[in-house]
Amino acid sequence: MIEKYLKHYPCDFCGSIEYIVLFQGKDLMEQLPGEFQMVSCNSCGLIRQNPRLEWVDLEKYYPPSHGSYKPLLPNSSSMIERVVSRYGHWKRVNLVNKYVPSGDWLEVGCGSGLILQEALFRNNWRLKAIEPNQQVAKYVQDNLNIPVMPIPFEEYTAEVESFDVITMWDVLEHLPDPANALQKVNRLLRNDGVFIFQIPNYESWNRKIFKNVWNGYDLPRHLYLFPKKPLHKLLTDLGFCIIKQTCVAGSHGALILDLTFWLRVNNSKIVEKIVAKGPEFIPFRLLTSIPLWITDKLGLGSNITIIAQKIVEK
Repeated sequence: MIEKYLKHYPCDFCGSIEYIVLFQGKDLMEQLPGEFQMVSCNSCGLIRQNPRLEWVDLEKYYPPSHGSYKPLLPNSSSMIERVVSRYGHWKRVNLVNKYVPSGDWLEVGCGSGLILQEALFRNNWRLKAIEPNQQVAKYVQDNLNIPVMPIPFEEYTAEVESFDVITMWDVLEHLPDPANALQKVNRLLRNDGVFIFQIPNYESWNRKIFKNVWNGYDLPRHLYLFPKKPLHKLLTDLGFCIIKQTCVAGSHGALILDLTFWLRVNNSKIVEKIVAKGPEFIPFRLLTSIPLWITDKLGLGSNITIIAQKIVEK
């Protein structure tokens, strides 16, 4: 019984132990055993999983087949495959290039290194990465020749003001102590350094439509979700200035996940056929491109990317 390993934690942002239970659910991604619950802090509004597993027990919910561990793009793949697979990573690297066109870049939670591979094509940055899965970290380092620390971000130590840009793509929600993580990011950035991170968008239409099967919950891997108000307050308190919020990439993939999770608790032959084709299914992309583009432009897409700059103390 996995439930005996679940532990209660106070709110990471404000320390309150008072909360409202939002819902209880299962692991819809990997379909591993257990029942988990999401709660909302009564004091600041932060959404968190409580009780939750510690990393020693949670690690098994990240099997080798997990989506973050897709292999790097081989040279042998077709041009169409490479373009479709690279498009989202290309957009993310373009975003980094817009704000920090060169310098030292730390990628936290790099997974199998697909974004780092795209960044290497530019040859603009001195790249370093962190990936807590030791086998995956070794895979990235061996294949891309980039220094990858095989440790959780909480254990990472480096000199203060070591980086011009730090990125976390779909990582912050997985961390057990996001407030301390954001504080560490601020320390590691140089003056005027930029922090770019993507998280599930709690204000998204996807959440309102798909409710408890929304992919942004992703129990039990997502430990926190960040409504705009408490997140913006914490970033400001920690010495960041929010430059921009945008929906950069991942909307098609997120919608496929929503449909996949919905299918696992319902029964629909039509949805099953769409899910089986995947986000690269061209008719699906064409049919959904305009609605998803509008949703993203309104800031209501399933994911939100935040660009925050470290404020220089005078």
